[in-house]
Order: sequence, then C-alpha cells, then structure tokens
Amino acid sequence: MIVRALEETAAREDGAQERSGRTRAPGRRSASIAVIIPCLQEALTIAAVVADFRRELPEATIVVVDNGSTDETGAIAEAAGAVVLRESRRGKGYAVRKGFREVDADVYLLVDGDGTYPASAARLLLRPVLDDQADVVIGGRLDGASASEFRWMNRLGNRLFLATVNAIFRARISDLLTGYRAMSREFVRRSPILSGGFELETELTIVALDRGFRTVEIPVRLTCRPPGSTSKIRVIGDGLRILAAIFALLRDYRPLTFFGGMGLGIMMAGLCPGAYVTWEFLHTHEVRIPTAVLATGLELLGMTLITSGVILTTLSRRFREIDYRLDGLERDLARPRLPPSETLPG
Repeated sequence: MIVRALEETAAREDGAQERSGRTRAPGRRSASIAVIIPCLQEALTIAAVVADFRRELPEATIVVVDNGSTDETGAIAEAAGAVVLRESRRGKGYAVRKGFREVDADVYLLVDGDGTYPASAARLLLRPVLDDQADVVIGGRLDGASASEFRWMNRLGNRLFLATVNAIFRARISDLLTGYRAMSREFVRRSPILSGGFELETELTIVALDRGFRTVEIPVRLTCRPPGSTSKIRVIGDGLRILAAIFALLRDYRPLTFFGGMGLGIMMAGLCPGAYVTWEFLHTHEVRIPTAVLATGLELLGMTLITSGVILTTLSRRFREIDYRLDGLERDLARPRLPPSETLPG
C-alpha cells in the first residue's frame, strides 16, 4: 500500500510538471516527501491535520500511524486521504519507528496529529533538506521569533532538559522536545531509534548532535489544542522518562563525560575520609581501619569509572570509524559507474 501511494505521488508530480510545461533534467527525479503523523485518540483533529498538509504539500504522501486508538482516528484519517498504518504497541516512539520502517522517502516530515503545529510552515522546514543544506530541521517553539502558546510547566521542563543537553553536547538549539521536524533519508536510515515513548524527540535531537548531522532550527508557532482534545503527555511520568533518556543517551554517546564525571565526583567524596585518616595518623599515629577502607574504596571506584569511560570512548570512536567506512562503501556501490570506454578520453 505504501509503495503504491508513493508511486501515485510521483505520478501526480509528473503530471503537474507536464501541465506546467516543466520537464525534469535527464537522470534526475523530484525528491519524494512523506509526512509521518503518529496518532492516539485524535479523532477530533486528524481530519483537519490531514487536509491541511494535503493542501500545503499536494506532492507528499500523508501517512498516519494509528497507535492503538479506540476511537475512529484511523478511519477518519483514511477517509481524509491519508495512508493509515497501525501500531499496537502504545508509545509515540513505536509509532514513529513503524512509519520510518514502512515508508520509503527522500525526505520525512514528522508532525503530531493534534492540530497544534502549523501546516503552513511545512515548506519552510523541508526547504533546507531539499536544498541539501541540512539533514535535520527542527521546528523551534521556544525561539524568540516564535509566539507559541505553552503551559508554564511544559516550558520549564523543556528549558531544564535543553540546558542539560546544550551544556553536554555544546549545542545552541532552543527546543529539545518539539514534535515538528524534517529529516533526510540518510538521517532516518543511519539513526538507531530505540525510544518507545515521548522521549523520542530527545533521542532524535541527541543523535543528530552527536553524529554531526547538519541541524537547522526554524521558528514555528505552537497553538493550543481545540476544545475537547486532550494531551497524552503525563507531565511527571513522561518528564522522568525524558530525564532518564538523557542520562542513558549521555552514557551511550558521551561515556567519558558520564563515567568520568561520576568517577571524579566519587574521588572527591573519598578525599574527605582520606583527609581525616591522614590528619588523625599525623596527630595520634593511629589509623581507623573502617574509615581508611572507605577512603581507599571510594578512590579505587572513582579511578575504575574514569578508566571505563576512557575505554568506552575509544571503542565508540572505533565503531564510528567503522560506521563511516561502511557508509562510504554503501555510497560507492550505489553510485552509477560509466563503462570503461567512457571513463577516459581517447
């Protein structure tokens, strides 16, 4: 079904180009665009969201991933003209992974199905990727140029998480948790997405920063949900999951910072009992064995963690080199080659 939808989209593009008198350059084709909309109980808003993106991006394939809704979300989306996929495992991350796995496109536009993100900004987000100026374009809701309607608790949590990520990865993004972003095919195919819930956006952002993908941020205006529509985010529960995801990703992508920081902190803590044991020995020539063992154990544990961070960082670098070489090999195999008679003049 997905392949047929993409073929129909390409046919619409060809027809539009013929009617306008434009032709494609030989050997080139227009980039295919897929709009991925993960949904759970969005029967109230999904029809308008699909209609808005079909109007703004008539050449795109609109894909709604129904994440186990018990209302008519899937049926309404299908009636509105979207391709509907179904993912029974609850969680936004599972729904997005389903869309990425089932849909093949050159550019992906990810957006929520609650009607809070403007479809009118879709081309602004897609343009840097289509022009090969970026691999990831983030729709920033907290940018100074954006007049987004935010609950204060969501804004505060986003700011705290954002400050942590920007400090660790030396980045300057303004919105960590936005659900509106454009991504290249290369980014989607080379980024292992493991999150199952709302920590997905955190993982997408950190993977882009860590792997050096070109990331651009464009301000968008977030609006409130329409009356009768409710958010699926649980502020405390999902906030804790996002925080845990940040630390897990820090462990995976910045092992020296993660383990080295813990090791340094433990060694500093070991200095307190160590200093006391030393002072006591100098004045009384006696040593409290339990205190000395505690100080020694803390110092050894700290040094072990730092050493582990160094080893894991070295291994991570080697795996990145392998990944880089495999990617280069894949590109070489995919590149069309001229016959031997055409490669050299004469």
